[in-house]
Amino acid sequence: MEEKENRFEEIRDVKESMLLQLEQMRQSGVALFVDGRAALPNEAVSKAVRENSPYMADYVLGASGRIEQVRFDRVTRW
Repeated sequence: MEEKENRFEEIRDVKESMLLQLEQMRQSGVALFVDGRAALPNEAVSKAVRENSPYMADYVLGASGRIEQVRFDRVTRW
């Protein structure tokens, strides 16, 4: 039981950290997408941070080398 609670807390901490990072990125002009559609940070976190999540983040760089987009797409092949 304690192991399950620890896992829940760990996932919650990762979600909070990722949400903060994505909110900061979005405020600095980075566009977020989930499955090809524009998304808010909380939408991306809810899909990407789960146990056995089938989502992967791709970071799209612009010509200047800065991150312009973060794209979360479902992984269909392993």
